[in-house]
Amino acid sequence: MKRLSFFTIWSSLPNSQLLNIVWRELLDALRDRRTMVATIMLPIVLVPLSLNIPMFLMSPKRNPPSLGILQLDKEAGNFTSMLKGIGELRVTEISPEENATDLVSKNVFDLVLIIPANFTQLILSGGRGDLVVIYDASNTRSATGLSIVDAARSYYSNKIVERRLRERGIDPSIVDPVGLRSFNIREVTGAQAFAGMMVPYFIGLVSILAGGSFATDTTAGEKERKTLEAFLTMPVTRVKIVMGKFLGVFFLSMVSVIFDLIGMAIGISIYMSLFYEISMEAGNAQLSIGPLNLFLIAIFALIVSVTGDAVLMVVCTYAKSFKEAQQYSSFLLSAFTIPMIGIMFFPPSLLENLVYLPIYGPIVVMRNAVFNVSAPGQLILCLASSMACIAVLLFLAVRLFSSDKVLFRT
Repeated sequence: MKRLSFFTIWSSLPNSQLLNIVWRELLDALRDRRTMVATIMLPIVLVPLSLNIPMFLMSPKRNPPSLGILQLDKEAGNFTSMLKGIGELRVTEISPEENATDLVSKNVFDLVLIIPANFTQLILSGGRGDLVVIYDASNTRSATGLSIVDAARSYYSNKIVERRLRERGIDPSIVDPVGLRSFNIREVTGAQAFAGMMVPYFIGLVSILAGGSFATDTTAGEKERKTLEAFLTMPVTRVKIVMGKFLGVFFLSMVSVIFDLIGMAIGISIYMSLFYEISMEAGNAQLSIGPLNLFLIAIFALIVSVTGDAVLMVVCTYAKSFKEAQQYSSFLLSAFTIPMIGIMFFPPSLLENLVYLPIYGPIVVMRNAVFNVSAPGQLILCLASSMACIAVLLFLAVRLFSSDKVLFRT
């Protein structure tokens, strides 16, 4: 039996100028290593790393702070033993001859705890014993270590207070007369809240980057290589040229979104275990996104990518040279990225107004999908505004391609 190749299958399809242009663009993309890296390797590597590198650095289990203890009170062994039993700290006792401040400033330890000589005596006499911590606020691990030490101090102190009150026949609740009961209107775990900030941003960013390099190359790149001139002499309309190039970029964007989702699945599987190490609460580390919301993330990630590609096609068609197109692309990438960062922190009242904006609206939809929240009316309007924007951009691209003054200006 004769083995079929891609070219055999393609040649059996109905002859179409538009399909031939799309096929030509895809072949060019397959030959371009930069495009393949941006389409496949970038999302499958960048998304998991972007999600998990901060979590790894924040996790005291994977990256425990180093604590030096200067124990001047030999009777405070119980407190020192409690600190040594905390798995999120690497505890080392130091001698009184060493300078605690120098040990921290020279990064020998992330922080140093000094237990004064009269610490135990003050507590046993009913007084207050003060611990001294030397740390570096510019060091994230140092700040994390301070929080862990303070939590241990608070636990130890509460036990002493509770014992003192019971010895006097007093209910320990007297020291905390005001309670607080909170009722959450939306069940969102800590892992989900953090992912709602990070996932839409990185997927949106990678989606724009994916087809961006090829959109630049297929317009400004071909102008500079003089291959566009030969292409324009063929008996094909400018509309078909633009649509063929756009569809080629569209198919690449689809591939990129698929690898975006694969990268997100890999990243989230690691992310939940790291988040548990930070929060120490199994329920708070759960992250579950329903099938419908995963579908919405995929669709609107593709819309972000396609909209960004359409913008770049217009700008790069107008550019005189490939270098000028790259300058425009860098500026646009910054213009797209800065508001995306803001979306991570904007209040819901402001995000509702961004849903109808191209590029940023789909980012908001993806954020809501991570929280398993979706409003059909907002989805339809967001989709409609994005489609209208793409249509306008393609119209502008056709107008630019139809002008020889623009295409061949120097």
